[in-house]
Amino acid sequence: MASWGLLLISLAYLIGLLATGITDAMILNTVSVAGCIVLVLSGMAGFLLPRLWCMGPTAKQWWIAGLVGLIGASYCVLKEPQPAANDISHFVSRQERVLLGRVLQMPQTTRQKKGRFFFEAEMVRGIGTENSLEAPQKVSGKVYVTAPLVPSQKLYPGQLIELKGMIESVEDTRETAKSSFGDYLAKQHCFAKFRSHWVEFLPDQQPPRWALWRLRERIVKAQGRWLGEPAGNLLSAMTLGRKAVDLPYDVRDNFIQAGLAHTLAASGFHVSLLLGLVLGMLRAQEPRVQAGCALLALGMYVGLTGLQPSVVRASVMGVGALMGLVMQQKVKPLGCLLMAVNIMLLCNPQWVWDVGFQLSAMATLGLIVTVPWLMKVLEWLPTNVATVLAVPMAAYFWTIPLQLYYFEALPSYSILLNGIATPLVILISVGGFISAIASALVPITGSAIAANLYYPIHLLIGLVEGFNQIPGNSLEMKGFGVWSVVASYGVYGAIALFIGQRQSNLAKMDLR
Repeated sequence: MASWGLLLISLAYLIGLLATGITDAMILNTVSVAGCIVLVLSGMAGFLLPRLWCMGPTAKQWWIAGLVGLIGASYCVLKEPQPAANDISHFVSRQERVLLGRVLQMPQTTRQKKGRFFFEAEMVRGIGTENSLEAPQKVSGKVYVTAPLVPSQKLYPGQLIELKGMIESVEDTRETAKSSFGDYLAKQHCFAKFRSHWVEFLPDQQPPRWALWRLRERIVKAQGRWLGEPAGNLLSAMTLGRKAVDLPYDVRDNFIQAGLAHTLAASGFHVSLLLGLVLGMLRAQEPRVQAGCALLALGMYVGLTGLQPSVVRASVMGVGALMGLVMQQKVKPLGCLLMAVNIMLLCNPQWVWDVGFQLSAMATLGLIVTVPWLMKVLEWLPTNVATVLAVPMAAYFWTIPLQLYYFEALPSYSILLNGIATPLVILISVGGFISAIASALVPITGSAIAANLYYPIHLLIGLVEGFNQIPGNSLEMKGFGVWSVVASYGVYGAIALFIGQRQSNLAKMDLR
């Protein structure tokens, strides 16, 4: 009874957040309309279901869940990013302006071979007649900047610079599209773009002697020293995630098309490998020492990858597993996943709309509830082979609705390719982690380790390119709406509950 109640309340918070996708209207700017709908439906369930489902949640638990859903929906709407009164987005015009501020991240390259980065605006000045500068105005806000590539490559986080160009608005297409670049920028608290044609480096500035971005840059340079491009960039992306590495677009697009995008996104796979590597190296030590070192490595990895939602989710689950190791207690994966998701969304409810977070959470849920059943179905195969097949099958199956909703296409040979490529991916990722650790200490050693991965990396690239050339490598399906996603996961949940109940009954019969 208690476990059902906790599960219901946790799910109610998630449903409340997701309900704001239907409507973000508020009553008196405090109570969400979507949350009120969740509260009413939960109240109706509390009146009807306890009479039909005696072993399920009580009426009180249903009502509490509805109230939690209402609070979650209202909290999500209230936390929706909004521009400040002096945000730079209020200065959008066709007039050329000079913008003073600080670089927020290491620049990367656009498809048009320009530099792109986020920028914290501090002052703005208009350019009048005969290139005379108007009086500066104090502003705030994050800006998405595109600038010439050569000067952009010399920038570093925290650097104070001046930019000359045009301020543009961020298109908000949430009413007409499922996902857009404007949505992405808005969720990053960025409401303006700046197209710069001139970058001025202000004098008397020195980069910090120590920073996580410098360590990341040290690792990327060491891994690419002898591997070159694109192998070095790919190794770094498979180690730190593609958002932390300037990976060429043709390589990234090939992996996405083939259904191997998860290998380039720092996620639970990478966190599991990292924890397994650290704990394996320290298996002779006490559990407290193992957990402490693993926690330190985990924190460093989260910082290096840039605090991506999928990494944070996996890391919170990793912390739960480490706590279980110290207390010598078995951790329930499903409860750990639910705890991690709720903790993250309590800190930032807007993460619920992050596509990477959604895909990562559903893939992890699929692994937890489906892999054990698939392993029994495939028990006629050798255990290693069954595992290699079951893991991608479960992750693929549970992310199909989201892939159809956001991308309107599915890679046809993803499961087969994942089964073939998994040993290569594990070898390259583990080698990448070892190389990264060595690069942080002695870069030349890290380069030597990375060089040994030349042939596995190029074999993986060849596999991806080969599968992408097979006819029918992508299955397109348009018109897959939000209610189709809801219905699909409703069916998935019913099937998972049926399988779980059946396995529980079989276990009880075996005990008898």
